[in-house]
Amino acid sequence: MTFEGKAVLVTGGSRGIGRATAAAFLAAGARVAVNGRSEASVAQAIEALGNGERLAAAPGDVATAAGCEAAVGAALEALGGLDVLVNSAGVFERRPIAESDEAFWDATMDINVKGTYFCSRAALPALQDSGGCIVNLASIAGLEGYGGVTAYCASKGAIVNLTRAMALELAPAVRVNCVCPGVVDTDMARLGFSEDGAPRTDLDDQAEFHPMKRVATAAEVAAAILYLASPDAGFVTGAALPVNGGVTAGGH
Repeated sequence: MTFEGKAVLVTGGSRGIGRATAAAFLAAGARVAVNGRSEASVAQAIEALGNGERLAAAPGDVATAAGCEAAVGAALEALGGLDVLVNSAGVFERRPIAESDEAFWDATMDINVKGTYFCSRAALPALQDSGGCIVNLASIAGLEGYGGVTAYCASKGAIVNLTRAMALELAPAVRVNCVCPGVVDTDMARLGFSEDGAPRTDLDDQAEFHPMKRVATAAEVAAAILYLASPDAGFVTGAALPVNGGVTAGGH
């Protein structure tokens, strides 16, 4: 797949799946704006990605509508337009209902759902002009429920249905899809599945949960994102693509 000359914004691009996605679009020829919560985190990511001339900084805290508008505005200023928006920014933490206060709920929903919605809203005029597309990051937790991560499940379920509703509203000008990864080997997963607050050194127990008997790499999820953003997926919209090693096929 080639994205030569295309303009792409990746939110949450400073780490994990977002950074892998930014790297994949760069390798495919795109110009990529990298979003992160702070200028420092974005600068570190851009350095890690090679500091190329096709990279641009688009900092902004997507937990707020103003932060979403700032990030999209920076991307548009740097790139001169937008062909693809990848809403990758998100948080994950295991916490029982009894220990989940309002601040925890709000933080989860603000970053995972509000960020997706308001980044999309801010980018919409540019995407309509280019006939572009949006790819959202959902999860297997948006397709199935899991105890101990109820707030996260609620947020990712919202992303799946938000994707469907946006796809219907924005067709035929803008395609909207989402990917639903299983556990991915990222810093966020290693910390999210920790028992004592320290990042895990391995995710072997999570590998056993997947029929493929391993967790995904961030690059594998990025490859699915590039497919959904490509002309090869030109007749695909409103889809929730499982990239989860067979978990949602049933039988577990």
